[in-house]
Amino acid sequence: MEGTLRVEPLLGLTRLLEAHGVDADALIREVGCEPAIFADSENTIEFSVVGRLLDRVATVTSLRYPGLEFGRRSGLEVLGMLGRAIQVAPDLGTALRSLILYFHLHDRGAIPSLWQSGDRVMFGYTLYCPDLTGVDHIYDAALAISHNVFSGLVGREWASTEVHMFRAPPVDVEPFRQHFRARLRFGTEHAAIVFPADYLERPLPGADPVAYAEALRDLEAIDGASEPGLFENKVRRVLHRKLVGGEGPFGIDLHEIAQLFELHPRTLNRRLRTEGTSFNALLSEARCRIAQQLLRDTHLQVGEIAFLLGYAESASFNHAFRRWTGATATAWRSSHRSSSK
Repeated sequence: MEGTLRVEPLLGLTRLLEAHGVDADALIREVGCEPAIFADSENTIEFSVVGRLLDRVATVTSLRYPGLEFGRRSGLEVLGMLGRAIQVAPDLGTALRSLILYFHLHDRGAIPSLWQSGDRVMFGYTLYCPDLTGVDHIYDAALAISHNVFSGLVGREWASTEVHMFRAPPVDVEPFRQHFRARLRFGTEHAAIVFPADYLERPLPGADPVAYAEALRDLEAIDGASEPGLFENKVRRVLHRKLVGGEGPFGIDLHEIAQLFELHPRTLNRRLRTEGTSFNALLSEARCRIAQQLLRDTHLQVGEIAFLLGYAESASFNHAFRRWTGATATAWRSSHRSSSK
């Protein structure tokens, strides 16, 4: 389901609660979730529940930053089969591209992205679920886990140069410094880890071409079996990745997306119509969800968000946003700005 996450990354949180003398089962029920869901790491949990859970943990324990606390104890293992697959990729760049391609098998509430500018690379994590609480805690956990994933892939020599956080500077910065050991930038436009571009070409210590090819076949089989007939979800994910990856200003059209699926544009739209939707409807939906995320979780101006989503001017974006939500972008931002710190 969209807006959900494999429960495995949260298994460490229950152990953390118990270590702090908190009845984990009682707290989990308090936020509207059954503890039994944590019995199987392949079960899924809604991001809305995750946000409420982390907010509640911060309230009832001495853990001011619960996302960071459990995230720093997790790494490649929480990605399950996907983590095992990228660990045997030939180099870091290949591993990250596979991670991005198959990330929806692990997490359907956020999109990872990779940008390169000159001699540096940014690996970002962007939530696209609207109306979440505990957003800062979720981002803290995602960045902490991502940092450990990089270390697990590359080895002890891994070192990021900067870590970008949307959250305002925390009261106590030291836990963040101890974990990331890099320059920290708060109040940024995106949640991302920055590192030298030459890392992308580095062979991974665990590289195994045969095992990697087999792992990709397994992931593709799971992807195909997980959503039989729901072609619209595959198109939706491609649109999300392209918009979050910054391709909006360059135009995203039906012909381009059809080419990715090796289909004629008419065939692609015909398949979507059989599932009750269309390319234009999915593009509009993707723009709406990402616009909401950017308004809520970044400091970008409305005009900048309009540009990133491919609108030539703010007026046309505002018109579309009012059609989607019934409110102006500015009014929506004022009423949905995350308050978790």
